[in-house]
Amino acid sequence: MSTTRHSRLLPLNRCGGASLDVVQRLSDRVLGAVTPVDAQSLLTDWERILDITPTADSNYQQRLENVLFKLTETGGLSIPYFTRLASRLGYTIAIDELRPFRTGVSRCGESMIHHDVIWAWRVNIVGIQVKQYVFRTGLSAVGERLLSFGDAVIETVFNDLKPAHTFCYFSYQER
Repeated sequence: MSTTRHSRLLPLNRCGGASLDVVQRLSDRVLGAVTPVDAQSLLTDWERILDITPTADSNYQQRLENVLFKLTETGGLSIPYFTRLASRLGYTIAIDELRPFRTGVSRCGESMIHHDVIWAWRVNIVGIQVKQYVFRTGLSAVGERLLSFGDAVIETVFNDLKPAHTFCYFSYQER
């Protein structure tokens, strides 16, 4: 009778062992995700926590690089910091701090700019081709701009890290 009882318990033990193996594999996966380098399928959690939205065509290496980049960036307030940041991302830029027209400082022929322009940066991005979206009847919606363009990567990084009081205007120039 003890032999019969043992044969009935054997399949349950195998089932329980298989469940414990699955738990072990899942816990190893979670342990690997402590750092993004070994996160594998849990990289999406790192992206969610860091507020990173990868593009649809991003591969795993690009996504991992974006996570690591975001973790190592501390932010900065200086123009040289942002210039170095852009070069690390592969962009060639120059940042202009605009100034309003002032009597005694400005000259004839300079443009008259609003006094709040001191809180704006013009980020000149050189050498990339930017896709343009022109307003088209039947394809565009009411309220959309007549022309829109931009590079989501650099604009998102700059707007995330720029000083809070600063507005960034992006200017794209082909070589």
